[in-house]
Amino acid sequence: MLLAGVATPLALAGSPAGADQVATLQQRAQYIASEVQAANVKLTILDESYLLAKGRVASLAQRVADATRAIGRTQEALEQSRSHLREIAIEAYVTGGASQSLSVLFNGTQQTAGMQQAYIQAASGNLNESETTVLINQRTLAIERATLNHTEQIAKANETAISTDVAQAEALHAQLTNEEAHVKGQLAVAVAAAQQAKEAAYAAALAKAATAAAAAAAAAEAAQQQAPPPTPPTQAPTLSPPPESGDSAGQIAVSAAQSQRGVPYVWGGATPGMGFDCSGLTMWAWAQAGVSLAHGATDQYYEVQHVSMSDLQPGDLIFYGNAYLLYHVVMYIGGGMVVQAEETGTNVMDTPVPPGAYGAGMP
Repeated sequence: MLLAGVATPLALAGSPAGADQVATLQQRAQYIASEVQAANVKLTILDESYLLAKGRVASLAQRVADATRAIGRTQEALEQSRSHLREIAIEAYVTGGASQSLSVLFNGTQQTAGMQQAYIQAASGNLNESETTVLINQRTLAIERATLNHTEQIAKANETAISTDVAQAEALHAQLTNEEAHVKGQLAVAVAAAQQAKEAAYAAALAKAATAAAAAAAAAEAAQQQAPPPTPPTQAPTLSPPPESGDSAGQIAVSAAQSQRGVPYVWGGATPGMGFDCSGLTMWAWAQAGVSLAHGATDQYYEVQHVSMSDLQPGDLIFYGNAYLLYHVVMYIGGGMVVQAEETGTNVMDTPVPPGAYGAGMP
């Protein structure tokens, strides 16, 4: 329904251009621009959700592998236990306790058969108990592995679904961008037509304004000749520039991030000179300072030492979102400015600190 509404053409050919058409096209352009922004936000959130789902699948795959190895170890222990106990029992029966390990039990002649039978029963009992314990452990591990396999399948399906959502969101973003350009083109044509229709009125108004301006200028010149010389204006305050790179880890990270200014935003990207997403840029920049961070805003938030927004230092990370999902992260560079990979269609750049931060932290 949204695309159908956006794609409906506004027929201008053959109709007079006027203020109503210009206002309508301006409203349409503003509406589409808001939809483009919403699509960018959705892509940013999907980026973070995909990274979390991908990590979940990798973790489950490792747990399945660990459970499989544990089952193999219990089976091996069972086979060794069976073999060892049977060898002892057979030796006791055949040799009548001649082995050194059983010499104490089988050193008589009259009671040999009874003692052999008693030992075999004891060995059999020990075997059954050991076997039962191992089989219980195997069963428990098998159930755990089956549960992990099922959970892993669900996680993989979720990862695939998110990838599909990303493709649909990117297609919507592209179509909205095209429609926005089309409406802006129509708006330019309508504005030009309206200006042409009012050209005579504009010319008269300009002439009148020129006459009034000349009179005002003459009056101002006369007043200036009679007025005392103006007081020199005070020098306007200047904002201090972001701090230069130094030896601290934070400043090294800032310098690395700023070296990528102009590199395009790429969904899931973390490659210098090629493309970054928000957390990919902060991960790579801090790696240049020797600090390892995960690729994901949510994971990075729980890896850093949280600080107050009033105590920010160069290199600190500022996070956006909520307690359930942090979908954007930027790097503070000082002077109320940050460096960030903001959204699809933009490049890595310095900007003022975006409003609405959830929290901040120092890696």
